[in-house]
Formats: sequence, C-alpha cells, structure tokens
Amino acid sequence: MRIAVSVHDPPVWSIPPAVVDRLRASLPGDEVVDARTPEERARAFALAEVLIATRITADEFSLAKHVRWIHTTAVGLGGLLPRPLVLSDVVVTNTRGVHSESIAEHAIALALAVRRRIPIAAAAQAERAWVQTDLMTARVPLLGEACMLVIGLGSIGSRIAAHASGLGMRVLGIRRRADQPLPPAVAEAGGPDRLHAMLPRADVIVLAVPQTDDTRALIGEAEFKLMRPTAVLVNVARGGLVDEKALERAIMDGVIAGAGLDAFVREPLAHESPLWRLPNVLITPHSASFRGDYWEPVMDLFRENLERFRKGDALLNVVDKVHRY
Repeated sequence: MRIAVSVHDPPVWSIPPAVVDRLRASLPGDEVVDARTPEERARAFALAEVLIATRITADEFSLAKHVRWIHTTAVGLGGLLPRPLVLSDVVVTNTRGVHSESIAEHAIALALAVRRRIPIAAAAQAERAWVQTDLMTARVPLLGEACMLVIGLGSIGSRIAAHASGLGMRVLGIRRRADQPLPPAVAEAGGPDRLHAMLPRADVIVLAVPQTDDTRALIGEAEFKLMRPTAVLVNVARGGLVDEKALERAIMDGVIAGAGLDAFVREPLAHESPLWRLPNVLITPHSASFRGDYWEPVMDLFRENLERFRKGDALLNVVDKVHRY
C-alpha cells in the first residue's frame, strides 16, 4: 500500500517527522512517504492509494488518481473538501472522538474560569493589584442554579454536557438532528431553529459544532443581544463560528460577561487583535485537544482503519462530505 502523509501547517499542526518514522516502522509492508513541500505533495499524491492530510486543493486532488481513502488527523474538515473530492467516490475519515475528553475538560475549565472572573484576577496579579472590590460586585449564578447551552451534541458536546451536568448545571442542547434520542446529561434539545429561543435561558454557551456553510458566523450581534448579561461564551470548535467584531463589542459594552476562546478566525491570533486586551476574556492557543500525546492516539485510529481498509470492512469515523462532518 502506498501511503502519503502530508500534515504540515506550521506552527502547530505539523506532524513531527518522528511520528511518521514510527508509522513507517509499524507498517513494514507498506510504502509511507512524508510529503511537506508543494513539490513533495504533488509527487506523493500522484502515487498514493491512501492519504493522510488536513488540506487538499482541487488541483492537487486531480493528481491523486489512485487515492481511494483520505484520513485527516483533525476533526474539522477545513480545506480538505474541494468540490471534486466531494463528488468523488473517495472515502474521507476524521479523528472524531479521539480527543473529545480533553477538549470537554478544557471547555469546562474555560467556562468556570471566566464565570469566576479569573482572567481579571490574573491580570491584576501581574500588576500586583488587589481587586477584591471589583470582583465582589460581579453577579455569578451558582452552578446548581445555572444553565449551559451546548451547541453541537456530537462526541465532544456530549462529554461537555456530561461534565456540566455532573457539576449541577442544567444542560440544554442544539443539534441538527433534533429528533435523535437525548444524551443522558441533556435535559432538553432542539434544532438550529431553536437557537434564538434557547440563548436567553443560558448562563454559559459552548460552541462544539463543526464549521460549515450553515454555521459560519453562527454567533453574531443578534445572538449576543439575546444572551443574558451574566452569560459567558466558550468556543472550543472553530473561530469562524463567531463574528469576532460582534464579540468584541458585546464584551466592551457589557452585553455579556466574558468569553473563553480556544479558536479564532485567523490563527495565530494577530498581535493587534482587541481580544487580547478585553476584560474577562481567557484565550488559549487552540490547545484544547493537547494532553501530551496528541499524535499517538491519532495514529492508532489510522492504523485500525487501515486494517479495516485492507479487509474491505467499514471504516470508523466516515464523514458526510456534503454536510462537511
């Protein structure tokens, strides 16, 4: 089997050469090529039967005449689905579920920290300022009296809901297939058409939904106006889900209480972005999935799927190329 590995999106989303070496050593009967430059990608794609990648252009896909399966080391499909690939018979799989627990814990950490105004306290600590009076006036509903709205109830969103429910919060959900059975921790769920009705009920809104044409700028000025003034927004999904300018205005004007952000429209977040300086905003550098062994479980999933692929069995995590998740 000819396998091309092309995951090279610095500064972070670049597979270490040592990981490719380990994959190659574990597949002695296969040809594993590490392709990083445009020239290497073109040569490798033209010969590969299986592709590990996070992006591919229509021109590159036109070269990949032997590829029958593409696996992405991410959950989001981003630049991996040019129209010719969507219309083709090539199967696409992702790493859904591999890092769900880590991302869920990160979402809860962001939510708790911003609700308790920890970013304000941390900024004051850097200045050796005692801001007790400022913090004591903030309205913070107790967890047992609070409501979380999780937008997207896939593997990540369901785990976030379970943690929030375990802390005593009432959990609501938004998902595309509203007729499916509720995850155990979710008290109530609705379809996308229920978003505006549910937003005013939530103290914490967590984004755990894929970015598609339907969800781009899902949260904007109209949505912020529907939120409670004590509400906190947490994004552990994709930056394009949020209108960042509307978010900046909502926080500066006190429309919402704050935000915990792990994803941004452009990454790394620009040095001049106002988000860095806004009060009660906690920023992490798209690191929710990190736990010290990011690549190992990703490669374990790929190897399991490779065995299924050889046998002609159904692959794990096949994505809907039309709906992009």
